[in-house]
Amino acid sequence: MVELIVTLVIIGILAVVVLPRFDLLRGFDEIGYRDQVKATLEYARKAAVAQRRNVRVSLAAGSVSVAIASDIPEGAAAATYDRNLVLPGSNSNTFLAPNGVTLSPATTLTFDPLGRPSAAGSFTISGITQPIIVEAETGYVR
Repeated sequence: MVELIVTLVIIGILAVVVLPRFDLLRGFDEIGYRDQVKATLEYARKAAVAQRRNVRVSLAAGSVSVAIASDIPEGAAAATYDRNLVLPGSNSNTFLAPNGVTLSPATTLTFDPLGRPSAAGSFTISGITQPIIVEAETGYVR
């Protein structure tokens, strides 16, 4: 009986001390956020082509937001991004990064009506070695 109680006490101590150190969910938040950023960039590019408007994606360390120009590019000297582009499956044009996950570098990327980005880019998510790459001429996101 004494051995059983001692064993249970040792298991209890190990459960309190050791199990919190096992981060069983490490990587899932980072991978999910990377996939969400990638899908948003693809959606912004496709929306720019489909609606023949410039679409701006603002990438910050902890958030991503999307806006669309109300003027067609041929008729406006400078685009004004006064309409939010609501993301699929959401009621908003913005989403936040999970706690402890960051995106770098923070920048603003604009897709023209042909789907070309204002600049090629490579974006990294903290904790993940595989970057998100936006091709210069085609706007292809991989």
